[in-house]
Amino acid sequence: MNKPPSPPVSVAPSDLRAGALLTEALVQVAAEHARDREVPESIVVAALSSALGCVAAAIARNNGYDLTDFQAFVANHFARVFQAESRRPVYH
Repeated sequence: MNKPPSPPVSVAPSDLRAGALLTEALVQVAAEHARDREVPESIVVAALSSALGCVAAAIARNNGYDLTDFQAFVANHFARVFQAESRRPVYH
């Protein structure tokens, strides 16, 4: 089994921007889909979490990563993003 890649010390600005744009697009599509179909927020979170799990597992399997290590890598990143977003002000 291969170890999952360590988070890079520095990420190219173009890669950071590509990741931010992909995140923004996914959030937009999920919000529009949920609004148009009146999907509860809990179902949106569950669906996005399921999608992340599916994609992450496929990447881990395809690259021969240790599944436990890769799961921890993904969970830790999710927790960091969640914590950072939780500190942002809410505007109504």
